[in-house]
Amino acid sequence: MDPRLRRLGTLAVAPALLAAGFVMVLLGNAIGGLALLMAAWFARTAARARLRQDQLAKLIEGVTVGEVMETEPFVVVPRATLDTFAPALDGGAEPTVVRVMVDDALLGLVGPREVERVPRGRWPVVHADEAMVATAGLPVLDPGESLGPAANRLGASSAPGLPVVSEGRLAGVLTRLAVGRTLHERAAAEAPPRARG
Repeated sequence: MDPRLRRLGTLAVAPALLAAGFVMVLLGNAIGGLALLMAAWFARTAARARLRQDQLAKLIEGVTVGEVMETEPFVVVPRATLDTFAPALDGGAEPTVVRVMVDDALLGLVGPREVERVPRGRWPVVHADEAMVATAGLPVLDPGESLGPAANRLGASSAPGLPVVSEGRLAGVLTRLAVGRTLHERAAAEAPPRARG
């Protein structure tokens, strides 16, 4: 089925349910009418989420993981305490995640969310390997991979980022903040200029 027709059908469901709900309420079936009104609300919410998802997909069409991934290494050893590196994640600049590594092996990632879960008073006693999200079992990305599916896999994980590997070596990390920054920048670039007043 043509995606445009499917989208049009999705958009038509909520108003149809809404109208049917009001008719049922007017005919005296309040419970059935309220059920249809609630279904209309859910259908409208789902249609808006789908529209937003389609808009985001268009924004990153043609963008690869390699264009967005963080490449500047911010590496700590597993027994480094949070107080030694967590303040550096507050700056908002690249990198936005800390790689917990032993030699060339990536064990896990620590991002702002992982740091926020630990009370600041405990930073001197909590180690990186205790706060990190382990990368074992996480999807591994390729730099040439399309950003859309990679961002979906990142969103489905609990990690602050996903490792990007090229020719058997860690090339970078695709992070939530990097994806968000890319979406923001591309949306701003496509936004119509404001009229001067």
